Amino acid sequence: MVRKQPSIADAALIAAAVERGATPTPTQLERWRAAGLLPRNEQHGAGQGRGSVSTVPPEAVDLVVWLSAHARPGRRPGDLALEAFGAGLPIPEPTVRAAWLAASTDFHLDALVEPAEGADRSDWIADIAQELAAKHSGKSVLLPQRIRDVDARIATAGISFALPELAPFDRGTYDTEPYTSRDLLTTAVSAVLGGTSELAQGDLAAISRALVPPGSAVPVASMLEYPDGGPGLADINDGHGLTLLPAGDARDDLDRVVTEASPAQLRAAWQAVDDMHHWAVSLCDAVEAELDGLAADEPLPEYPGLQQWFFGITFGLNRLLLRQALLEPVPSSRARASTAVMLLFLATGINRLRAMVPDAQFELLPVLLPPFLHQLAELVAADLPASLRPSESA
Repeated sequence: MVRKQPSIADAALIAAAVERGATPTPTQLERWRAAGLLPRNEQHGAGQGRGSVSTVPPEAVDLVVWLSAHARPGRRPGDLALEAFGAGLPIPEPTVRAAWLAASTDFHLDALVEPAEGADRSDWIADIAQELAAKHSGKSVLLPQRIRDVDARIATAGISFALPELAPFDRGTYDTEPYTSRDLLTTAVSAVLGGTSELAQGDLAAISRALVPPGSAVPVASMLEYPDGGPGLADINDGHGLTLLPAGDARDDLDRVVTEASPAQLRAAWQAVDDMHHWAVSLCDAVEAELDGLAADEPLPEYPGLQQWFFGITFGLNRLLLRQALLEPVPSSRARASTAVMLLFLATGINRLRAMVPDAQFELLPVLLPPFLHQLAELVAADLPASLRPSESA
């Protein structure tokens, strides 16, 4: 088939890209526009009844140069959109959001066939969780080797994981079954598909204990195992419909996080994945250096690395983030976006807590949270999503 010659605007766009070392073709421009990766030329009246002329949007040249270097046969447009967005390029926003939404849940949950009408959703969730856990459990470990090595060195140094000031607040677990990476995946899938209806407090307690060294004092896990009449996870709310955790399918909440986030928040979440990995490696380096000093009988005045390490053991969240960062140091575009959505969900959850418990000691967050998560939470707080604004959630 004979293709028509490129328009004057496209010819100028190609020429501008060539000047910068790229070699795009008219066919590629058509393909990128069809995929939503490249904005269409802008139409303007030529004046005095002479019809219209097309002009290239100012950002198009940068996009064409980038796409010429990165677009290859077989590469998904969504992955290209995410990478270009992460690189600071002005990919059309509808395409970017669609790519984020497609990556918002792990394990390809968006491709699942929903249960038939009238079927028991809990049974369906249990079957799906078991199926996906069996499929993926061999690809992961409960704790990366570096975390286990550091824990072993701490124990060898004679440092107890049951800190004296915390031990009285942990009654000890009532669950003696060994916990595996498959158990973790089953719980994660069940939580995504069913929210608090499928997530018992004991499940979170089991995760908290499974990710820390044996004998650790974990007050948070103890509180979940022995709530003593306190509110259940499903009951924590602000009285106006705002809940701490989703009561049903969490995919709806994850999609809402992406839909309501500003472009600046999405970009910050994308960068936070890199920051999380740098934080994890730096923390391991710091703890190992401090343990080297103890082994050489050269004590230091302070041990900030070990302090942060024990924060993770005590409160759980930092330990989970450390695990995620070390398990996947170089994630794919889709996996990176999925992790970024998880971080954005956590940052949003922190601000849900601000709305529910406004008099809590949130001034401690900079000490308790890793810097990348605290900064993301502050960015969300500065421009709250619609579902967290008092006037709209009340």
